[in-house]
Amino acid sequence: MNRSVLGVLLALFLAVGPPIGLTAEEKVPVEKSSDFFRLVPKEGKRTSKSFETAVVRFTDTKKKVEVDLVAAVHVGDREYYEELNRLFKKFDSVLYELVAEKGTKIDKKSIEEKKGKSILSGFQSGMGDALNLDFQLEHVDYTVKNFVHADLSPEEFAQRVAERGDLLQMIYRMLVLGLQKGAEGKDDEMKSQGRMIGTLFSSNPSLSLKRLFAKEMVAQMDDTMWVIGGEGSAIISDRNSAALKILRKQLKKGDKKIAIFYGGAHLPEFAKSLKKDFGMTPTQKNWLIAWDLTSDQSARKHE
Repeated sequence: MNRSVLGVLLALFLAVGPPIGLTAEEKVPVEKSSDFFRLVPKEGKRTSKSFETAVVRFTDTKKKVEVDLVAAVHVGDREYYEELNRLFKKFDSVLYELVAEKGTKIDKKSIEEKKGKSILSGFQSGMGDALNLDFQLEHVDYTVKNFVHADLSPEEFAQRVAERGDLLQMIYRMLVLGLQKGAEGKDDEMKSQGRMIGTLFSSNPSLSLKRLFAKEMVAQMDDTMWVIGGEGSAIISDRNSAALKILRKQLKKGDKKIAIFYGGAHLPEFAKSLKKDFGMTPTQKNWLIAWDLTSDQSARKHE
């Protein structure tokens, strides 16, 4: 499989350890999608022990407001989603992504209907089965009172995509990226395909495939996010604008602790807006283990 195409597929189901305290002089990197994900290597070994997602806190000290950007990965270990459910209880409101009609309730019935009708949801669920991971919509509790839908409706999204020509842009960028990677040589492509085939013959195919996908996802993340669209796209900018309108509404209501739970492709632009338009500063970055890469057991929280 062409690596640029694989990268796009990986991005479709992307996008707490101890807090990292920061001095005023230190900076939290939030400019790229890859700043919100990381692979943690095993000590003394070439393999990784975990694939992790970031929770980055932005603070307005004058207004005593905190907004956390919570990077979403749409398939993960079950304990990862259980940890998110515990984390979300600490917020006055949690703004979440879902292209759906206003007032949509996410429960087991709606999830099954979505999986049956949505190619993307079916793909994400199928990838989760292959990697022995769980599907986000099935384990994050969207029924709690502090969850607030903050996204476009299907009609709004379709209109924005058509107006901006996002699909044509994605196809063009995939071709450009494919040509660039091809020009770099065939060796990497052959090695990638060889590793993919090799997972089928390992003693634990699901774990081997999960390790390979985690490595590819991190290595190709920024290229992939460029392909699916950045600033000025309906996929990113228009959906972010919808979420930021809801953020302003919740702040006006008096909420002081807010989470924005969105895919990693969205977070650099959110970070830029929080700094520029809301006068907030990134002050803390925490990490959650999304995929345990040491075994088939669920993710374990850092001690």
